[in-house]
Amino acid sequence: MKHERLCAIAHNFADSMASGLGFVVGYCQTDVFGEAATTTGGVIEIDFLRGSVVRGRPSDQLKSAAVMFGQAFPAFCKKNGAEVTDFQSFLAAFDAIGGRCRAVLTVVDRNGRRSLTEYDGVPLKRLRVLDTLGRIRRKTRQIEKVSQ
Repeated sequence: MKHERLCAIAHNFADSMASGLGFVVGYCQTDVFGEAATTTGGVIEIDFLRGSVVRGRPSDQLKSAAVMFGQAFPAFCKKNGAEVTDFQSFLAAFDAIGGRCRAVLTVVDRNGRRSLTEYDGVPLKRLRVLDTLGRIRRKTRQIEKVSQ
């Protein structure tokens, strides 16, 4: 599966949690940005492949939501024409530093290609930056090859 397609799948999945409604798991109300704002460092990071919170101090409700999202991810991949094994890693860091809702998604595919994509707001939208000619463009995805 192409890396860009995996990134799109990851975005759609993480956006469901960011929205606070969690429709991909049925209905699971969360406030990941609110919890990120109250945690030390202002960041909650979730590993969707393992269904766990890896950074920050989440509430019990967010911990159980992370587990449910982790359990729902293989079926979500299948619906979108991918396999969960296409992902080597899928992390989402939600931060609310400065009152802004931002997320950084890290996707590593089975070939070791890693990308970091920054999103802003709810729903999650790619960050916008000015190019060299002063035009507003989506911030490019940072991609690198991970040594295995």
